Amino acid sequence: MSKQSGKMTRKQHWVPQFYLRHFADSSGRLYAYSKSSGDFYRTKVENVCSKRDLYEVRYSDIEADSGDKYYAQNLIETKLSENESQISVPYSRLLQCCKDTILEGDAFRQGQQAVCKLASNLIVRHPAAMFANRNRAREDSSMLLKDVILTEEERVLLEWSGWNGDHKALAELSVASAMLFSEDDSAPANRIHEAFLEKHFCILEASIGSDYVTTSMPMFIIGPEDDSYDFDFAYMPLSSKHAAFFTTDASLGPFYRLDFPHVELMNRLLLLNCKRWDVALSRGEGPLKRAVRDWIKTASN
Repeated sequence: MSKQSGKMTRKQHWVPQFYLRHFADSSGRLYAYSKSSGDFYRTKVENVCSKRDLYEVRYSDIEADSGDKYYAQNLIETKLSENESQISVPYSRLLQCCKDTILEGDAFRQGQQAVCKLASNLIVRHPAAMFANRNRAREDSSMLLKDVILTEEERVLLEWSGWNGDHKALAELSVASAMLFSEDDSAPANRIHEAFLEKHFCILEASIGSDYVTTSMPMFIIGPEDDSYDFDFAYMPLSSKHAAFFTTDASLGPFYRLDFPHVELMNRLLLLNCKRWDVALSRGEGPLKRAVRDWIKTASN
């Protein structure tokens, strides 16, 4: 843990910008649809799938307008950025492999691992998941920390970090950090990551004239909704031209080129089966409007 120096990043994304850029047009913009307002609009990558101070932990007893109201400010945001930089390079190389139909070799395998890492990361860092666990940590802070015995070195480190004896802030930061960065195999993020790695990995390429749509929760998973994370299959758009399919069916090939109707079907299924999206996004206006139209029509029946 360390204090973060320099200017604080306030606009914090739960869907990484490097991922969203693979759906943007040449000007760096996206077509977007807001589920809450029902509006279509164009936007920049940096302006979607983000929330002000999303990963910051507020001190318990401090004025709302205080300039120093967050404990270990930007610590989580900085660590997430570091992780994203490690994922983005092999992820981009994978997409290049897909374009060149090179479905073997180190670049492809490392890219597949990056996709699995990103998928598990997207699930645990979504605001709905984060807020539920962080709020529970604050409520149960006394119980969580009652048996913790600190060494003198640990006490010095906590004081240096700006802890100020705030057990609620410490518990919340500890739980959030464990959710996102724990190396324990039993941690949900690592169990989800392993579940993705164990599945058969298949690339779906969109045919000429068709594009994939993504969302603010860019995947859907079909399977048991419990802590086993042993799903049957999952779908995740990777870019406007490629998507990943994870399945227990090893008889499927590693690569399929989908025609226009099947790409449109996958776009519709994403909106229908993913419950946590609030914004849908695409490179072009047409695919997004058709996906939303079909989603509204099917959902209303």
